[in-house]
Amino acid sequence: MSRVTKLAAITATSAAAVALTATAASADSWTNGPFTAKANSNSLVVKVGGTTVATCSGSTLSGSMTNTGAFSVTGANATGCGVTVTPTGFPWSGSFTSGTTKINGFKMTALGCTYTGNLSGPYTGTAPPATVTFTNQPVTGSGLLCASNVTVSVTYVFTQP
Repeated sequence: MSRVTKLAAITATSAAAVALTATAASADSWTNGPFTAKANSNSLVVKVGGTTVATCSGSTLSGSMTNTGAFSVTGANATGCGVTVTPTGFPWSGSFTSGTTKINGFKMTALGCTYTGNLSGPYTGTAPPATVTFTNQPVTGSGLLCASNVTVSVTYVFTQP
């Protein structure tokens, strides 16, 4: 083999190895089974317009995950909010796909209003733990005298046992 042919063969082999490694690293490594997601401090922030109306000191999600990154939220809480915030309407569906996490069917009640929406935000990490950041996600309020222009922001760290 000539030096050029050897170099081309080594380069092709190296490129194939890098491609296989990149594919494996970019594929989510979830397992079928339970997950928990815990919010960081000042975890759940609710704003009306640009004004913060509630900052919860704790929030968690729980449910089940598939090995493809699809998940179902079957339990949630929000604590230390200054007002009672109650997650409802389970299950919420979700997915980790191409760097984006989505939660569909998000629903919480507070101050006599029900807020619903679909959350979407980027995640980092290709396997548990994965950090998901939802920033200023719009939710719709229903009920008497409920605020409009409401957004939710929260960062969760998803883990599996």
